[in-house]
Amino acid sequence: MIHTDTLNAFSPYLIASATAYLVAEGIKIIIMTSRRHEFRWREFFQTGGMPSSHSAVITALTTAIGLLEGFGTTTFAIAGVLAAIVITDATHVRRAVGEQGEVIKKIIGHDAKLQKPYFSRGHKPVEALVGGLIGLAVGIVVACLSVG
Repeated sequence: MIHTDTLNAFSPYLIASATAYLVAEGIKIIIMTSRRHEFRWREFFQTGGMPSSHSAVITALTTAIGLLEGFGTTTFAIAGVLAAIVITDATHVRRAVGEQGEVIKKIIGHDAKLQKPYFSRGHKPVEALVGGLIGLAVGIVVACLSVG
């Protein structure tokens, strides 16, 4: 038997996550556009930069779960551990890979024979912190709106 809640695509958890992503990416576009004085859609899908949408999404989800289901629940514990992994990955692993990619691009230089590799930029700790604050705020707002 299908539970009626499984048919509801508008769960507060998905709304919190999607809203946090859109807010973080919107802020990122505003910052990048103001620096370059030019709008580029591809920046909406780039990794790295201020603020971290990864941190915003996972923090919004974790906050909404904690507020709506309780901070002592299994679901909150799982989300909390996942948040720690995602934020650590964004600030350490992907950042290291991004820095290595920059070095490789400099080494290759303008050699037409070699194709420059794609690399993913990670986040500075302050970018993850700001993303986390955005996620916290969005998670609180969504949770408050969904119970009222």
